[in-house]
Amino acid sequence: MELEKIKEAIAASTRDEELASATCYEVEAYARLWPFVFMINDWDVWNGSKRALKLQVVRWLEDEAAPYDFFHIRTGFGLLGFKDQEAAKAFERRWSSQPQVAPASNGDWNPHPLKSTFEPVHVN
Repeated sequence: MELEKIKEAIAASTRDEELASATCYEVEAYARLWPFVFMINDWDVWNGSKRALKLQVVRWLEDEAAPYDFFHIRTGFGLLGFKDQEAAKAFERRWSSQPQVAPASNGDWNPHPLKSTFEPVHVN
C-alpha cells in the first residue's frame, strides 16, 4: 500500500492532530526500515483482541521464511512490513481478502441431478 494512503487513513480516523502527526511520522520511519508495508486493519489476520496476529497467520509468515515485521500502532492501526517484494505479494494474495460465503438466496434449489429445479415443469 502506498505510504500516502496509509497516512491519509490515519489522519482521517484520528481526531487529535498531534497524535495523527506523530503516528504518521512513526509510519514514515517504519516504511524506511520495511520497504513493502501493508495496513492490515480490515484484513482477517487479527486475533480476538485485535492486538496481535492470528496464530495461523504467524505460522504462514514463518513458513515463508522471509523477513517481516508486525507493528501495532497505539491508535489501533496495524502495519505489516516486508523486505522482499515477492513475500509481500504472496502475503497480500493470501490474506488481503478472505473468501466470504454468501447464504443461498433461494432455499428450494435442489442440485440433485434427477430432482433438480432445472428440470422442465410437467403440465398435465
